[in-house]
Amino acid sequence: MANYIGPTWNLDGAVQNVVKANGPSSDTTITGQNSWANIGLSHSITPLSSSSKVLVTVTVPFRLLHTTANQIMRGGFRVLRGSTSVWNTSQYDELIQIRESGTEWNDQWTVSFVDEPATTSAVTYTVNGRLKSGTGLRIYNFTRGCQIILQEIGG
Repeated sequence: MANYIGPTWNLDGAVQNVVKANGPSSDTTITGQNSWANIGLSHSITPLSSSSKVLVTVTVPFRLLHTTANQIMRGGFRVLRGSTSVWNTSQYDELIQIRESGTEWNDQWTVSFVDEPATTSAVTYTVNGRLKSGTGLRIYNFTRGCQIILQEIGG
């Protein structure tokens, strides 16, 4: 479910446009290791000016799983604009590393960054997850706060 909060003033440095999308309606689990997977969190924004910037804020509550206690569990996230990685551009897949935790670990990943899409066409931001080691990376649904917020900042 997406919420449109609409454009405001057209001033440099002012918030021009804000959109928000909630994460998946049900929990999603990545079980295959070493490949990026769409976690069901994506939204688009259409900048009013090609000089505008987009403040991207993502929150993903998650659980890393392993069948054996006290094993290393690793995973990572990235944000794409279209098909281009704009956050975690090195594709580093061990942003999260848990040691000696039992068979599961609950946490929340949050990132906020400024992107410069240089367009007035719609741009779509998509969040991917990746399991590096363990048996699963579970992404909790929107009821636990999984969301993406896009804010256009006038340039």
